[in-house]
Amino acid sequence: MTARREGLGLLRTAQLLRPYATGEGRPLALGALLSLAGVALHVVRPWPLKWIVDALTGHAGGSVVGMLTRDAGIGGFVALGGAYILLSAGFAASNYGQDLLLNGIGNRVLYRFRTVLFERVLAKPLSFHDAHEPGELLTRVVYDTSRLRRGVNGVLLHVFQTLVLFAVTLVVLLWVAPGLAAVVATGGVVAFLLMRRVARSIATATRRLRRKEGAVAAAAADDLMSVRDVQTFGRATSAALGRFGKRNAMSLAGEQRVRRLAAGLLAQIELVVAITVAITLAVGGHAVTTGSLSAGDLVLFISYALALREPFAQCARETARIARTTGCAHRLSRIVAESTGLMAGSETLPLDAFAGALSLDQVDVLAPKRARSSRKWALQSVTLALPAGHRVAVTGSTGAGKSTLLRLVLGLVAPTRGHLCIDGVSIAELDMTALRMRMSVVLQDTVLFGLTVRENLGLGVASPDDAAMQAAAHAARIDHFIDRLPRGYDTPVRQRGALFSSGERQRLAIARALLRDGSVWLLDDPLAGLDVPTSRALADVLLERTAGRTTLWVTHDPDIMARMDWVLSLKGGRVAFSGTPEAHANWTAQRTGAAALAHSAFTQEH
Repeated sequence: MTARREGLGLLRTAQLLRPYATGEGRPLALGALLSLAGVALHVVRPWPLKWIVDALTGHAGGSVVGMLTRDAGIGGFVALGGAYILLSAGFAASNYGQDLLLNGIGNRVLYRFRTVLFERVLAKPLSFHDAHEPGELLTRVVYDTSRLRRGVNGVLLHVFQTLVLFAVTLVVLLWVAPGLAAVVATGGVVAFLLMRRVARSIATATRRLRRKEGAVAAAAADDLMSVRDVQTFGRATSAALGRFGKRNAMSLAGEQRVRRLAAGLLAQIELVVAITVAITLAVGGHAVTTGSLSAGDLVLFISYALALREPFAQCARETARIARTTGCAHRLSRIVAESTGLMAGSETLPLDAFAGALSLDQVDVLAPKRARSSRKWALQSVTLALPAGHRVAVTGSTGAGKSTLLRLVLGLVAPTRGHLCIDGVSIAELDMTALRMRMSVVLQDTVLFGLTVRENLGLGVASPDDAAMQAAAHAARIDHFIDRLPRGYDTPVRQRGALFSSGERQRLAIARALLRDGSVWLLDDPLAGLDVPTSRALADVLLERTAGRTTLWVTHDPDIMARMDWVLSLKGGRVAFSGTPEAHANWTAQRTGAAALAHSAFTQEH
């Protein structure tokens, strides 16, 4: 059962990586030929030693070797020694060549696979990222692929070559002396059975270890990303170290178990080889004394038995690595094979005809599992008909579902129930990548990428014009700040922009939105963290730029609400109010008045 599992694991791994091996057929064939050549040279190499021993013990007789050593004297023995050296050199050269070729193939295939894997992870829906810690995903993308690469290279270089070497060696030994061949065969079979038995335990321990390592990476990533808070609150440092230390200790225990299993397997293989050699010496020595076997034949058998020791030991090491490899491949295949879960239609709205009318009909969105408390739904029964070019102020208390509504329109989350249409076309049928290119977005928590300021501002804009970029920066009141940077617009952004103030990051995000100048604007409290004069100035800029553009603007500012076409108020994921700004002002006044009356009555009673 275990062997079958291992075989299926290797088969699944091969199927997973096959699409990324395009163009590697010729190097693989050449590497296989060199591997076979190495096996052949490995098998032939002990024969000059056998011939020398046979010549010394008088068993060469009238053979070519006998005549060579008898007629040529010392020259014959030198020739046999030279043959052994040439065979050894050829074996070393073939191994060198196959190492370069097969390692190169494994490295290239895995690096292609890692690129696609990272692309798939980035394309996963927010529900996927909400369910997985960044550190865990980092472990999969970086460390799992590295282990997969080492495992694949080990299979290419060692496992198959060992199997072929063992089979060819047995054929030769059966031809020379079937009795001793049975001894070597028995030792080899016992060794493979031991590898098969231990592999399952290693695979199970490895799966547990990978989960523990993911927990360590997650803890480290969380604390490093919030290092300022950790250092600010003194006890947080000890708490962070305590959490990391606990998970690290669990990971160490798991690693030690895997190492113990692998080391135990290697020791057992060494013992099996030693027993095989001892039995070969005993049986072969007796055969030599009875004359049924020459001393040279015994030397040949012992050479083969000892020569199989290192391949078997290497195969034992690879057994542990294969268990890790198939475990990593299983986890990674699920990421690659799964659908992104996002809307991934192929219909693209014509750029010149893209109006941006939004329609939500009884839309429900599940809250992320890890974020759920008493509320299952992030949005529930949300209905909104927004004509093209209209602007909506989205308001509500913290956790009301405002940011989720913007993510929904962006296609970052999918409706659990209901329908969302843009220009009358279901968002599920649209090419969201193309659609997002027509949206200007300012999110609540602005994160800058590890690119230059110029590249950050120009994200999603094909060949951004320098003059347009500078104009957008000027309109966002960030141009003077950029000019003071060491290299201006070409200054690299470090630590996701954490070295900039929140206001500076927010103004850079606004400049990016202004430069894209989309047909749809999604603004998630874009003026948060700005001083009052700058906030007022940028509010006027955004109001001017969004005029005639479909806009969802999350805000609590009554002045901005009053200049919108519509107001949508959310409470607990549901629509609490939907109407004109005037109607919203009356609705708010009524609620405020009712609350004041209730408070007054409560005060009088007490």
